[in-house]
Amino acid sequence: MVTKPSKSEETYAKILEAATVQFLLNGYAQTTTREIAKALKITQPAIYHHFGDKETLFVEVIKRVGNQVMTDMMAILDQTYPQPVDQLVALTEVIITRHPRDVFSLIHGSFDTLSPQHQQELGMVFGRNYVMPIAQFFSQEVVPLREGIDSKMASSFFITSLSPLFSDFHALNGTTTMHERIQQLLDLILYGLLNR
Repeated sequence: MVTKPSKSEETYAKILEAATVQFLLNGYAQTTTREIAKALKITQPAIYHHFGDKETLFVEVIKRVGNQVMTDMMAILDQTYPQPVDQLVALTEVIITRHPRDVFSLIHGSFDTLSPQHQQELGMVFGRNYVMPIAQFFSQEVVPLREGIDSKMASSFFITSLSPLFSDFHALNGTTTMHERIQQLLDLILYGLLNR
């Protein structure tokens, strides 16, 4: 027998969904609980009843999105691709699809205003759900890293290098589709600018 969600559970889910849209589009500092409440036609106290404060709501949003990102990336890592770079393109598309803004800036840009506990939680989410799957890609035998570069270092560098994909301002060489933009940026990240 399927049980119908309670009114409280429905409100919780709606707040989380609306907050996800606002935080991912505007970031932590530029999003207010007033805007979220207004979008849902509820009161701010209703938000605080379910989440306590804006910080807690933001952390829940990032945890939720991060879990979705990790699930999608792990499914990609379970597949075989003709070329390793094709798999990395697919992993990158997951991040870009889930995040309309630079994920690194979104998470780490909020640290100045968050409590140490929430900073630690978000750091763990970022490490587990974003860095770890990309590090798993870079640890494959078919992806030979330079001497002195380990998979975690490669993953962290890679994620922080994705910012041009989150803005049309940085579109390189007239590329038109996001897939093309990802391929071009990955080529620059993986193979550099100069001939050796």
